[in-house]
Amino acid sequence: MDRRIWEVDFDVIGPISIERKIQFKQEKGFDPYDPFYSDIELSKCPYGFKATITAYADTIDIAETVAYVFFGRMRDVLSLINDMPIQLHKNEGLFNSGKRFASRRKLKKADIIEAFTLSRELEVLHPTLLRAIGWYSKGKLSHNAIDQFFAFWNVVEILGKKYHVETERTKGGKTKNQIYQCFEDYFGPLSEWKLPEGWIDNMYSKRNMIFHGGEDTTLDAINEISKMIPLLERTSKDLINNIIDKEYKKIHHGLVITEP
Repeated sequence: MDRRIWEVDFDVIGPISIERKIQFKQEKGFDPYDPFYSDIELSKCPYGFKATITAYADTIDIAETVAYVFFGRMRDVLSLINDMPIQLHKNEGLFNSGKRFASRRKLKKADIIEAFTLSRELEVLHPTLLRAIGWYSKGKLSHNAIDQFFAFWNVVEILGKKYHVETERTKGGKTKNQIYQCFEDYFGPLSEWKLPEGWIDNMYSKRNMIFHGGEDTTLDAINEISKMIPLLERTSKDLINNIIDKEYKKIHHGLVITEP
């Protein structure tokens, strides 16, 4: 039986723009003997752009889920590269089309394809890194200080647990020790981290207090957490980029490096 083909529409909302309509085919799946492609069509609108993606599925619910995951991973990478929040909204004529952004990053077809290519290759070779990028994207979208804290700290924790050289300190499996080793591996010696003394310890303790309900939820407490966000966000982004520079880019020098 032939696979059912669906078209799924999204509003892509953010300080981004395209000059004109963009159309291309993007490969999906990883079976070299049965490749299939999704048709992508992007059109300009005041609040970003509209996207139509073809999906192959038995039901409309599965088609929408597949399209959201497929396009959403590209969105996450695009958000990282451009350091801005980018939202996906199911397009059923309900979004407030009056929303506008005074300044916008003009994207070319090559920018979109680059983000698709990176997300696709990371999905195969470095899925943990792609997951961390997804959390970074979530942090950029949130306006809640606690949600932002967890999103950006999740980036640090996810990457710290996966990307570190095994040492006596990390063999016990303690997450904080793994994060310390990860920072040494990708930021260099402690003196080069550009972080306050005891920063990892403080962030780790704060995470535990919030998660286990020991943190106050007063306005003053929330304000104190919000003051931590800029440095935590920058550090999470720098860690992602340093790991991409050291691990992923080896692929393009003839070395296919998979997750440790």
